[in-house]
Amino acid sequence: MLLIALGFGTMSLTTNSKNVIKASTDNQKGVEVVNVEFGATYTCAWNSCCESPLIPIERDIVQRGLPSGTTYSIISTTSNSVTYKVY
Repeated sequence: MLLIALGFGTMSLTTNSKNVIKASTDNQKGVEVVNVEFGATYTCAWNSCCESPLIPIERDIVQRGLPSGTTYSIISTTSNSVTYKVY
């Protein structure tokens, strides 16, 4: 229903947030957070006309001595640089 409401943009959710939270936490006994890590953000040079942003990121990861297969997400790109976050 929420997806439909967001799709039309003019509909509103008729219940309040306290009811939604209460319904989802009634049977919950606890919350466990395991191994939450926040990584560094890096920026590297990128030739946007000739290559995918993945190529310079992979090259930069190797140059920084990080292990292959390091998980990252692209934060932003410009015509000559790409910023990514390592997890």
